[in-house]
Amino acid sequence: MKRSDRITGVVILAAVALVVVFWIVMHRTPGTLAVVQVDGKVVATVDLTSREVQTLRITGVLGPLVIVADGKGSIRVAEATCPDQICVHTIPARSPGDQVICVPNHMVITVEGKGTGIDALAH
Repeated sequence: MKRSDRITGVVILAAVALVVVFWIVMHRTPGTLAVVQVDGKVVATVDLTSREVQTLRITGVLGPLVIVADGKGSIRVAEATCPDQICVHTIPARSPGDQVICVPNHMVITVEGKGTGIDALAH
C-alpha cells in the first residue's frame, strides 16, 4: 500500500467522522422544560418552548443567582455569587439531559424533554 493510499484513507475516515458528528449535533431534539433545583429541591421550572426571554432570580447557598432562558430554547446562568464563575461560563443547556451546575451554590439546572436516545459521543 502506497503512502498516498494511506493518507487518502485517513482523510476519508476523518471526513466521515465529521459528517456523523455534525449530523448528531444538528439533529439533537431541543428540550421543552428546564428544572432548577437548589439543595435538591425544585425552586423553579422554565418552559423552554416560550419565545419570550425569561429571567429568574433565585437564592443559592452562597447568595443570589440570575438565570436566563433566551426565548430560543436554551437556558444559562447569567450571574452567580460563586468564586470561580464556572456556571456562568458554561455553555447554555438546550437538549434533554443537558445540565448547568453551580457546585458552591448547590444549584442544578436540568433540561427535560423527549431526547434522541444518544447519551454521549466518544472519539
